[in-house]
Amino acid sequence: MLEAVDILLMKSNLEDVIIAIHLSRKTYSHIRLNYIWALGYNILGIPIATRALFPSSGFRLPPWIAGAAMAASSVSVVCCSLLLKNYERPKKLGNLEISGTQIE
Repeated sequence: MLEAVDILLMKSNLEDVIIAIHLSRKTYSHIRLNYIWALGYNILGIPIATRALFPSSGFRLPPWIAGAAMAASSVSVVCCSLLLKNYERPKKLGNLEISGTQIE
């Protein structure tokens, strides 16, 4: 039975459904932000690390700096995800709008 539900209420407070939807939207926006950061790091970092820009610019990146940049990419994604620890439930639940429907 539990496998078939989208949201399971542990208490009898229906506001928890609204909070769960709000938290899921915040989580999804953090996922998109993480994707953009990782994509940006890789689009900029891979050509520099593979020395694809060397013939035109003469710029070379030492391997240890390329490794540090990849580690920084992972750290930035983890730090952005950790921002969800600071999640606060909405102050006014009556002003939330979910899928174009006003919740009152």
